Amino acid sequence: MGVAAKKIGTYQNGITRVEFEKSWVDLIDRVQIIDDKVSKKADEVVLTMVLAHRREIEQLQLEFLQLQKEIKTLQKQQKALVEEKQKHINEKQPTKNKWWNWFQK
Repeated sequence: MGVAAKKIGTYQNGITRVEFEKSWVDLIDRVQIIDDKVSKKADEVVLTMVLAHRREIEQLQLEFLQLQKEIKTLQKQQKALVEEKQKHINEKQPTKNKWWNWFQK
């Protein structure tokens, strides 16, 4: 009987080769569906992270531009203060040099 069973394509536990192959194909299909779901979920997570990083980069770019404007404003103010201070020094200096030159003669 065992020899006859092997000839018609059954295995010791009673599953035919056709049933096994069908089950195998079904299992592979289920694994493929799960793989597709996992891949889709991973893509969604990555897309969400990319969008969040993009928003953060755009915000940092705006902050950078604001800081550049503030730095330029501060540089102009500092330059104006230095020029004003230098102007006062130059206004006082000729009088001092004038008297100094007079005493040196």
